[in-house]
Amino acid sequence: MAWGHLILTYRIMKENNKYKILWVAIGVLLLLNIGLLVWIAFFSNGNFAQPKRLFLETELKFDERQTEVYRKLRREHAQQMRGMRDEVKAMKEAYFKDLAQTNISDDTLRARAKRIESKMADADVITFRHFQQVRQMCTPAQQKHFDEVVIDLIRSIERPGGPRGGPRPEGMPPRDGRPPMDDMPPPPER
Repeated sequence: MAWGHLILTYRIMKENNKYKILWVAIGVLLLLNIGLLVWIAFFSNGNFAQPKRLFLETELKFDERQTEVYRKLRREHAQQMRGMRDEVKAMKEAYFKDLAQTNISDDTLRARAKRIESKMADADVITFRHFQQVRQMCTPAQQKHFDEVVIDLIRSIERPGGPRGGPRPEGMPPRDGRPPMDDMPPPPER
């Protein structure tokens, strides 16, 4: 009888330990959540809820009307460029898909490469026209500043790490996850 009582007591204690571990885990998670909320409240300075302004909006100090027009132009440009990037990506995938084939002539490869290059040139023309539209919506004072800023903006899009190799300003266009090109030769002049 004593052994039965001892085994029963052991089982009850074992069950209680399961619940103790569960309560300890819940307590730890609760403390971590409270700590995260405190950290967000004290160290975020309230900026996490505010939308970031785009680089040109901030740099050129657009008014509300200009901001609305610029954002519309930017959305349209992004949509066009997304389509172009998808086309170029598909063309490059098709180009490199034939790596295993040994009977492809250099003339065929050059013709395919020229089509890809032509599509990329079309994207450059679209970007040029986009910046012309943005410049046209600016005041004369903004246009002067735009002329100074746009070259740095274009350079920063292609340079790893953003302007002057440092961190990217808020709202600066992303590099689409492209790797740095430090070891690459400069592109050929057109």
